[in-house]
Amino acid sequence: MILITGGARVGKTKLAINLCKKAGPSVLYLATSKPSNDFFEKEIVRRSRKQRPFNWNVREAFLGLDAILDEEGAKYNAILIENIRVLVSNLMDYFGQDIEWTDLRSLTREIVEEINRIILAARRLNSLVVFVTNEVNVHSPDATEAFKAQMEILGRVNQQLAAVSSEVYWVASGIPIKIKP
Repeated sequence: MILITGGARVGKTKLAINLCKKAGPSVLYLATSKPSNDFFEKEIVRRSRKQRPFNWNVREAFLGLDAILDEEGAKYNAILIENIRVLVSNLMDYFGQDIEWTDLRSLTREIVEEINRIILAARRLNSLVVFVTNEVNVHSPDATEAFKAQMEILGRVNQQLAAVSSEVYWVASGIPIKIKP
């Protein structure tokens, strides 16, 4: 497993695509977004489609990624899972429907367990699995409670993925820096 992290629009996806291409011609692109009318989310999806090869299989899901990996993962040389920040946001919406934002511990536990299932499924594969995430933002004092909670949970998830990945890259201004060999 490989984790790629960095800020917005710094070249994380480009690096992930290149790593997956090197693994072989058969690649599954798992987009963790759900259909959205948000301009910025649509733009991210559009740019990603433009960058990746047209022959890659694409699935959109934010729940049951472990089942997708178990059922389909062995067919591919590589699997690119993008974007963990969006995944965390979608899982927060899903698991947090009945949880108040003040119950961060419970919400974090639900999301960490979901990520653990994904990690375990990825470990069962002989395929390369590449995760793309955003680095946690330093938030301003006027940030919403939801944003602060998302950054808290994303930080934990990023640490979880980095711990189990054999390689971790941080991308800055289009330059990938390998931070875990």
